[in-house]
Amino acid sequence: MNLRRLQYFLAVVDAGTVTAAAERIHIAQPALSRQIKTLERELKLNLFEAQGNKLALTPAGRAFVPAARRLMLETQSLEDAADALRTGRVATLVAAATAASVRGFLAPFIATTGPEDPLIITRETSHFAITEALLHGSDFAVSPAAPEQGLQTMPLGSIPLTAYVAADHEWAVAGVSELPLSALSRQHAILPSHQSVSRYILDDALNQAQLSFRRVSECDDGQTIMALAAAGHGIGVTTDLPAYGTHPIRILAGTTGQPGHALRLPLHTAWIPGHFAEDAIRAMAVRLRGFLDRQGALITDADSTT
Repeated sequence: MNLRRLQYFLAVVDAGTVTAAAERIHIAQPALSRQIKTLERELKLNLFEAQGNKLALTPAGRAFVPAARRLMLETQSLEDAADALRTGRVATLVAAATAASVRGFLAPFIATTGPEDPLIITRETSHFAITEALLHGSDFAVSPAAPEQGLQTMPLGSIPLTAYVAADHEWAVAGVSELPLSALSRQHAILPSHQSVSRYILDDALNQAQLSFRRVSECDDGQTIMALAAAGHGIGVTTDLPAYGTHPIRILAGTTGQPGHALRLPLHTAWIPGHFAEDAIRAMAVRLRGFLDRQGALITDADSTT
């Protein structure tokens, strides 16, 4: 199979029409149409069908798109590996992480790297698709989920679940730095949804203390959660770094009379053993851990109890 024809096929899918794709990739429209027809003959599949003056993907074509994208990603990964082995320098690393991790701390960390460092491209995935992401083009993953057996891993430490309030909130004015769940549960809480590992940890602690929030609103974007807290709509709970002038309060398990450990989310870096860029990945993981530590975003065992 000719990989360039796969590129042409995906170009038509992304552009929507052969005409638009031909303009985008600088090829004559008749030549592009011939390449698509040749690909269909090679695959023995009809990928497109005519709908008026336009082409639309057939059911087989729609099913073929994800496989084609995976193959192109793997081809790029193979080319990157060959380049790294030839030059001794890793130019690009693809990092798989949840949307919350990307926005919360991975993107801020990338902003501290320099032109001489590998270009880190993030790819959003779920907590439960880390291994699949590593098998399909990602070089390493950052996740709170426990890594599966067979992967090389490095713990990054644990980040606290933090309650954020507006700068003029009484707790912010008083300089409160930590509170038990019983004190927070009387508030309107803006929380991530149940798809989030941090929400699972929070709900588990609430159940153990036989507590519940007075009112709950859900949002899966940490920046929006903090923005709502900054606007005075309630307390926002997220693992994101502080923003919008909000005041952070560490959340303790238990009640006012019996406060427990600080609620935390463990983070791991994982990659496939023997990866061509293993040394670069490990070095980047060490730097990420240092970044989180300097930001005060890591919690140690000594910090986890009152």
